[in-house]
Amino acid sequence: MYRKIIYALIFFISLTACHREATPGKDKYSASTKKVDFKPMDSTWKSLSLREKIGQVMIIRAYYDEYIKEFGSIEKMLQKYPVGGIFMPDWAFLSIQPADSIVPKLKKVIHSYVEASKYPLIITEDFERGVGNTYAGYTHFPVEMSLGAANQPGLSYRYGQAISKEAKSLGFNWLLHPVGDLNMNPLQNLVVERAVSDDAGRAYPLLKAQIQGMQKTGIVATLKHFPGDGATMKNQHFVTSANNLSMDKWNKSFGNMYQKLIDDGVDCIMVGHIRFPAYQKQKLNGVLPPATLSREIIEDLLKNKMNFKGVVMSDALNMGGAAGYYPDELETAVKAFEAGVDLVLWPGFRFMDTIEARIQRGEIPMSRLNDAVQRVWAVKEKYGWLEKEKTSLFQNLPEKEKKQIHHTGREIAENAITLLADQQQELPLTPEKTKHIAIVNLSHYNLLDKFQLTKKYLEEKGFAVDTMLHNPSFFEWGIKLDYFKRFDKILVVFENHYFSPLGSAFLKDQEALGLWTVEMLPKDKIIAISYSNPYYVNYYFENAPIRINAYSLDDFTQKAVVDALTGAIPFIGTSPVQLEFDFMK
Repeated sequence: MYRKIIYALIFFISLTACHREATPGKDKYSASTKKVDFKPMDSTWKSLSLREKIGQVMIIRAYYDEYIKEFGSIEKMLQKYPVGGIFMPDWAFLSIQPADSIVPKLKKVIHSYVEASKYPLIITEDFERGVGNTYAGYTHFPVEMSLGAANQPGLSYRYGQAISKEAKSLGFNWLLHPVGDLNMNPLQNLVVERAVSDDAGRAYPLLKAQIQGMQKTGIVATLKHFPGDGATMKNQHFVTSANNLSMDKWNKSFGNMYQKLIDDGVDCIMVGHIRFPAYQKQKLNGVLPPATLSREIIEDLLKNKMNFKGVVMSDALNMGGAAGYYPDELETAVKAFEAGVDLVLWPGFRFMDTIEARIQRGEIPMSRLNDAVQRVWAVKEKYGWLEKEKTSLFQNLPEKEKKQIHHTGREIAENAITLLADQQQELPLTPEKTKHIAIVNLSHYNLLDKFQLTKKYLEEKGFAVDTMLHNPSFFEWGIKLDYFKRFDKILVVFENHYFSPLGSAFLKDQEALGLWTVEMLPKDKIIAISYSNPYYVNYYFENAPIRINAYSLDDFTQKAVVDALTGAIPFIGTSPVQLEFDFMK
């Protein structure tokens, strides 16, 4: 009966979602999570061989063709190295031609691993922006910060469900999100719009709802990256990052949020390559190690003080933030496991051989392995994976559900678009007053092909868009700025997102030269819109009369921006991060 009530409520929400809310926060949801003590009722795990137990704490990259070449078959590979989890690297599939054969090949690979495995497998990916950000034919959702701007737990719940349903249709059962970081530092270039907010009070109910939406769909959620990223400007892919908050500030922000989500029943927490100076005392080679290598953070703080009984996963151990503390990547993975990591992300096969030998020599206690295995086994039991023959690997998505998923993406975008300024009360735009519009894209990569969609939506509403430029260099355009006099408005659209480009939060090189050009234009022509970093608009165009944060360059968001600019929908989103900083003035 309870399930019927939940399904009826979700169906009712989907039917009434077209009636937009006047204020954020009214999109209600109902969810409860059955807690698990992470001590499985099933005792089969105790009878696993030593190598099989070690395999349960490993998630390897599923290089299909390479492993067949090395071992002869996936069956032989799993006989020698009976791993418990696989990560499906998109880079191993996206080069496949023709493009419409990518998903069939992906499913074939997943099916091969599952059929060859003696025990149920973890099948995982990130999919932070939805399955469609990676695989064509699926939904590319707005980013986490769009959820923060919309600030409606019901939308976050449906977002968790929607991504999970598409992931399950491909055979995935454990996803490496949501991102629980708080982007407190505007110079941060890794977290930024991947975070829901910079405020734990705003982020908590949205993360809770998203996790519960995933859990209700039968997908394991991984909250990352403990003890919390976003406080410094460091990128843990390159160097060890840090959470440099005092204990008091951490307890009131990250600590409080993580504790609530632990109490709510999150199954898995990923520790990051992030040191925590306010808490740590134990150094390694004279420096504080990252959380992934710190028994203090994993065992003392997370598992004991915060009473987390679920699965602790490492972040990928080939990242620069975990490097240099031990001689090589193998030893780094072993030490992460010794420090309390229950699921090691991307170890090599030698990890199994090494852990086996050290346990047999008494260098690693069997209790460490048993604790990790039973935590992982309990999650597999909770989600019904132990009955392998009763589990459907690929779950079909009916057309009705596909439409609901698409509607969820659209509604998130429409509720997220944030109007920062309309100083002259010029909105909504009309073709009668602002007929001619140019689009200038300031970003590392040329994204004019993607912004053709914005051009299309504007032209459908009667506007003329005959010029689109990418980073117009001042050295070329400085002497012919009169060209822009023909336009009534110029959309300056920013988009540099996570890892695109690497290593910088703000504009450099050709992007900066393009900015120089646009800054020379009359400000009353400028409509500044950021489709990624929420700090760009106020930092670079504080004098522009119209400023907008859109957070995400996806189809839903481009449509929502044009609709909001032209008055088809209201601006509803509110900024999920503080935009005014002294260093920006």
